[in-house]
Amino acid sequence: MNVEVAPYVRREWVPRTEEPSSVTAVTYETRDYGSDIGSFEIRPAQGAKPPRRRGATEKIVRRLLGFLVEDRGVDCKVAFVENGDHFFYYLPARQLRQSGITAPNQPFQMDEMEIELDGGRLMTGYVFCPLAKPSDSFVDSIELNEDRRREFSAIVKKFGKPKG
Repeated sequence: MNVEVAPYVRREWVPRTEEPSSVTAVTYETRDYGSDIGSFEIRPAQGAKPPRRRGATEKIVRRLLGFLVEDRGVDCKVAFVENGDHFFYYLPARQLRQSGITAPNQPFQMDEMEIELDGGRLMTGYVFCPLAKPSDSFVDSIELNEDRRREFSAIVKKFGKPKG
């Protein structure tokens, strides 16, 4: 059996708003001489709705709490707190600034998102949310008099031992 695919030429009037279809005229030959079909056309059904596209789905992979340590221009040094431990990380400053995270010691939340697009493709992204206004964070130093120094030394002596 030979199959020849020829471009379809539409003979009826088509409105300009309609998308061009992939209508194809297929001509085939067969050894069955009893058949009177010489060719047929494949076209989309009239008024058929296109298949419903599934929207993107989002899933939070993990949520981290942290605070801004310093803004270094292009990137920012941040500290994340997990299970009582701190670990430092460098993130693009533009994303943090756009989210409103600009002041040192300003706490924020970072969600690592996994987004499944309609074609089955996966995309990973990060969403930043400030947990306080930039004006709420501050760095303050205090002068210690002799009594306060003794109290501070006692606190550091009792609680400031490195974990081993």
